[in-house]
Formats: sequence, C-alpha cells, structure tokens
Amino acid sequence: MRNSNNGQIGMGGFNILPAGVKNLLIINTLLFFATVVFSRAHICDLNQWLGLHYFIAPDFKPWQIITYMFMHGNFGHLFFNMFALWMFGAAVENAWGTKKFLIYYLITGIGAALTHYGITYAEVAPTLSLVDQFVSSPSLETYRYLVENNSVAQLQQPFQNNLMVLQSNPDSLNDLVTATLNIQNSYLNSFVLIGASGAIYGILLAFGMMFPNNTIYIYFLFPIKAKWFVLIFGLLELVYGVLGTADGVAHFAHFGGMVFGLILILLWRRHERQNSQQNFYNFNDNRDVDRSHWRWPFQKKENATSRKSKYYVSTESGRPLSDEDFNARRQAEKERIDQILDKISKKGYDALSAEEKELLFHYSQK
Repeated sequence: MRNSNNGQIGMGGFNILPAGVKNLLIINTLLFFATVVFSRAHICDLNQWLGLHYFIAPDFKPWQIITYMFMHGNFGHLFFNMFALWMFGAAVENAWGTKKFLIYYLITGIGAALTHYGITYAEVAPTLSLVDQFVSSPSLETYRYLVENNSVAQLQQPFQNNLMVLQSNPDSLNDLVTATLNIQNSYLNSFVLIGASGAIYGILLAFGMMFPNNTIYIYFLFPIKAKWFVLIFGLLELVYGVLGTADGVAHFAHFGGMVFGLILILLWRRHERQNSQQNFYNFNDNRDVDRSHWRWPFQKKENATSRKSKYYVSTESGRPLSDEDFNARRQAEKERIDQILDKISKKGYDALSAEEKELLFHYSQK
C-alpha cells in the first residue's frame, strides 16, 4: 500500500480485509452472539465473566484485561466498533503488517482499560481509604467520619442508613463492619468495562498519523481530513471524560487508547530512526577513500554460478543478463548510493527523502 501525494491511499497490494481485521471481526461477532444465547438460556452472563472489573473488585479476573475488548453490550455497540475497525484498521494493517497491527491493537486496548480504571481509582480511593480506617478501628466516630467525608454519591445513602442503625443500636457495630464491606464490594463489582472502543480509537489515531490528508466523510456527507477528524474526536473524548457525562460511555478509555497509541507510534518511529542512522554509520564506516575500490559491506564473495543465479536474471524479461548489462546495473546502483552519501556529508542524514532513506537502508541490509 502507498500513500500518494494527494493524500489518497494507493491500492497497490491493498487487501480490503486483511487477516488481523478479519479475525478480530469474527471473534467479536461470535462472542456477541454467544453472549445473547447464553443470557437467553440463563446459562451465564458472559459480559460479567469476560468484561473487565475494577482491579481490586472481588469479581476481577486476570484474563479480563484482554477479553473485555471483545465483548459488547448491544448490536449497535458491536456494529459501529466493527465498522470503524474495518474502515480504518484495514489501511493500518496493510501498511504495518498483521503482527505489528495486532500488537498495537492489544496494547491500545489494555492502555484504554488502565486509563479508565486509573481515573476510577482517583475518584474512589479516598472513600476506600475511609472504609479501611473504619474496618481497622470500628467505632461510631470513625463511621460518622466516613459518612461525612465520603465522596462517592452512590454510597452515600447506604452509608447514611447504616449510620442511623448504629446510632440507635450501638451493639450492631460488628455487624456494621460486615455490612460496610459488603456494600463496598458490591459497589466495586458494579464497574464492568466492555467493548473494543479503546483499541478502535487507537486505530483511528494511527490512521490519522499515517494518512493525515485522507478525506473522511462524517455521516457519509461531510468531508474532513483525517488529521482534523482525529484531533476533534480526541478532544471531545477528553472533554466528555472531564465533564463526567452520565451517558454510560467510558470516554477516558477512548482517550486512553489514543494516548497509548500515540506513545507506541512515537517509540516505534524513534526506534526505526535510530536503526536507520546506525545502519548508515555502519555502512559509511566500510567505505574506502578510493571509491573505485569500494568494498561494499553487503557485497558477498561470489563464484560465477551463484552470481548468475542471483544477479544475471532480468526482473523485466526473466532472462539472463549479459556481463555488460550486469556491470552497468551494478555501477548505476553504486553511483546512486554515492549521491546519497554525498548528500548526507553536505546536508546531514535528516535531509534525505523517505525514498533515499529507504534505499540506503535496503542496501545496508544486504
């Protein structure tokens, strides 16, 4: 796949349904229908078993950090996530390859969950600390302090009711400890994160960074460049998360998927840039002063038979090349690398075009 100058994705070698995207679509769809069937048959609620609970909740299981991103609450939730996965993920996977794409997908999904529950921890930690204080030193005073300083709205009424019971019956203190822990555990178990949205937002970010000038049509009508589309959606998720909208959507998870995606892409780009520079230095250190006797680092000693099989075949006709044609091609390649190295010596490595960097890297690997 190529990204042409006009910002459109070239279709050379483009797979409209690459392996990674295809398998993710299948897994998500199968698990959704399994959830529906199991629920209607009263077997179990897969969303409760495979959805991600808060990390200190009694119902939390380690596998949920992965399985949660394959679960969905309803058909609309599934459809829009899978449509976005195909729409943006196919282009990203074609550019990266399946292995890198799936690694990115899983890491951004995990990052989304960590972000979501990191924010949750900041919200509930003060109240949980007050509960721990009461349990370690149960008394009317510590419970009253808990009720007065509780910051979780959902827990205020049950705690208030228990305080009234304790004030009217001081002997119920031991029972109140158990009741308070049950209220806390029930509240923590109520957090269940499901959906691929965090990873999808990570894919959206990758698409915007790789194809910033591609046109996206919002509601199939309103055109907008991918880079602005990603920026707007990222800011909206941050704003919605900060405002705390009661729409049942994990906005911070979406934002977290984009943040982890950005960090991962920048780390990969830095690693690739360092490798390219290192390959150049290794390549440059092997040059002789007299270029007519240049010993290329990637050039192997060959006998006539191996050289014919490797070099003497024309990629255009498939027929063997003559000695003159072979030497001419090799000389042209050498002169092209000479030009690139001269450009580096005058303007530096960063002055090279993407094509020149790729050519230099290609020859340094041989």
